[in-house]
Amino acid sequence: MKLADLSNQELLTGIRDVIGQGRFLLARLLAYLGEIEERRLELESACSSLFDFCLRRLGMSEDEACRRVAASRLARRFPLALAMIERGEIHLTTLLLLREQLTAENHEELLRAVAGKTKGQVQEFLASRFPRPDAPSLIQELPTAPTPQPPTIPSPQPARSRVEALSPERYKVQFTATAELKSKIDQIADLMRHANPSGDLAVIMDRALDLLLVELEKRRLGRTKRTPPKRAAKNTRPGYVTRAVRREVFERDGARCTFVDETGRRCESCTFLELDHIDPRARGGPDSASNLRIRCAAHNSLAAEHHFGRHHVERKKSEKRAVLRESQPREIHPRQRVWKSDLALRALTIMGFKEPQARRALAIIDSRVANRSSSLETTLREAISILTP
Repeated sequence: MKLADLSNQELLTGIRDVIGQGRFLLARLLAYLGEIEERRLELESACSSLFDFCLRRLGMSEDEACRRVAASRLARRFPLALAMIERGEIHLTTLLLLREQLTAENHEELLRAVAGKTKGQVQEFLASRFPRPDAPSLIQELPTAPTPQPPTIPSPQPARSRVEALSPERYKVQFTATAELKSKIDQIADLMRHANPSGDLAVIMDRALDLLLVELEKRRLGRTKRTPPKRAAKNTRPGYVTRAVRREVFERDGARCTFVDETGRRCESCTFLELDHIDPRARGGPDSASNLRIRCAAHNSLAAEHHFGRHHVERKKSEKRAVLRESQPREIHPRQRVWKSDLALRALTIMGFKEPQARRALAIIDSRVANRSSSLETTLREAISILTP
C-alpha cells in the first residue's frame, strides 16, 4: 500500500490507528521491561542493569532506555498508569514528571487529574499542588570545555529546562547569554541601582521586557497607549495596512490564528502571526479590516497554496530565502554600492513594496553618508522603516 494512493480521510484515519497501536505497544514494552527486571533476566543476560540490558540487548539509545526504564518501574508500582498510557490519557513525559510525587495513597487522584494535559499544563498543576521556593537570581560563567565526569546513567528529566513552574505565579527561567548580553545586563544593573539596589536580575528582565512589549505591540499589533483620534481614511499604496486597521484586526481576532478545520477546531497558534487577505491582494483584494484575518505563518502559506498553487508558493519562498542569504551582514565596498542597491530593490519588491516607493526609500538612505557602507541587512531595515511609517 502506498500512502500517496490514500485519500485525505484515509490518511488521517490511518495515522490515528498507528498512534493507537503505538500506545498499545509502548504499554506492552513497559510491562515487559518491568517483568524482566522482576525476574532478574537482565542480569542473566550478562548485563549489569536493566538500563544496560536496554542498551546492549535491545539496541535503545541512552535517553530512550533511561526514560523507559524509569517509566516501567513506575508502571509496575502503579498499574493504573500503564492502562492510561495504553488509552492515550497520559504520555511518557507526564508519568516521569509525576514520579517524585506519586504515592500509594495519591497516585490514582494525581494520574486522573493530569489526564489529557500537555507537559506545560502538568508542570503548572504540579506547581500548584507541590509549590517550590523561588530560584535565586544569578549569573554563572559556563566552562569553555566540559569537565570530565564519571559515567552515570542519564537523568530522565531534561537537562536544560528553559521555563519551569516552581509554584503558582512563580517560574524559573534559564538561558545561556553571550558576553555582550552579560555586559549589557551589568550596565543596566548599575544604572538602575536607585530603583533596584540589589541588582536583582528578575527586576531587570521585567523592566526590559515591559519596554520591548510596548514596542512589539505598537509595531506588530498597532496598539498605542492613547486612543488615536479618528481621521478620514487616506488613500494609501496597495499592500499597505495602516496601524488602525492592523489594531482592529488583531483585537477582533484575539491575536490568534483564525484557521478552523472541518470539525470546527480552531488553530491555537499565537506566534508567527501574519495578516492574511481573504480576497488575495494579488487579485485586487482590498487592505480593509473586513478583508483581513489573522493567520499563523503556516496557515497563511496554506491559504496561498489554495489560491495560487503549491508550486507558485514554493517558488516565491525560494526567492525570498535567496534574498535573505544574500542579505547576511557584510562590509560593502563603495564600488559595490550599485550592486547593493539593486539587490535591496529586488528584496523590497519581493516583499510587496512598489518599485517607485522602494527606489525613493533607498535614495534617502544612500544620501546619508554614515549609511553608505552599511550592510544590506541594515539597508533593508531602514528602508522598511521608511516605507511603513
